[in-house]
Amino acid sequence: MIDICTVVFQEELDILKLQARSIERYGYDVGVIRVILNDDCVVNPAWWGKLANQVEIIPRSRFGSTWCDNGWVSQQALKILGSAQGSNTWSMILDAKTILVKPIDIFDSQDRPQVGLLDIYPVFEPSRQIINQLFAIDLQQQLGPGGVPFFINSEQVRNMISDLESNTHADFAEWFQSQGRLTEFMLYSGYLQSKNLIDKLYNTKKCTIDICNVCHSEVASWDQKFYNMKHAATVSVHRNAWSQLNLQQQYQYIDFLKSRGIE
Repeated sequence: MIDICTVVFQEELDILKLQARSIERYGYDVGVIRVILNDDCVVNPAWWGKLANQVEIIPRSRFGSTWCDNGWVSQQALKILGSAQGSNTWSMILDAKTILVKPIDIFDSQDRPQVGLLDIYPVFEPSRQIINQLFAIDLQQQLGPGGVPFFINSEQVRNMISDLESNTHADFAEWFQSQGRLTEFMLYSGYLQSKNLIDKLYNTKKCTIDICNVCHSEVASWDQKFYNMKHAATVSVHRNAWSQLNLQQQYQYIDFLKSRGIE
């Protein structure tokens, strides 16, 4: 059984409803579905249909009172803190825009997520430097599959938060937000590397989940992206990409989701 953790704010509620339907349709062996509110939005557990009783809605105030204006930063801290609430061994972290379009098969015979490893892009070099100094390591790769969904071990993320608070003498949420370009999944990957736990917890030899995320800079590649969606387990279109799509492309996406029973 696996928990699900999603961080959401007001502008994402319409797409969150689609995610909820996709989890009801394609989620299997789902435990607690934690929805972390990154502003004063209102979320209805009924959106998850037959899974409504498994939805836990958590305001960010549970994790502290000091939140920066940069939603990209606070969201990353909340993903870590939300997954640390996990009551099962694993939490699957999603963005509100992430939609399941077929069942996810991720675990190997040793119950390790098969996510592979990814090289770190130059744009994330500031984050890498922070992590290297923090854990006295040389982080060259991070856990896949690349963005979300991301699979976090509940026990180890709790250990990471506890260790960081002890070593930095600061509240985790406040410390994380003060770091600037630190990214959540690289931080977690670096922590596991420092503890020599990556290969014990994860199958890094291969990745068995295909994902297709479209960001604002990838709209020109829409035809290829749309083709990739047909083979993916999860899809997403960032709101800044959606606004750049023409009506025909938007209807392509809507019709694709309908073809998978999500509308």
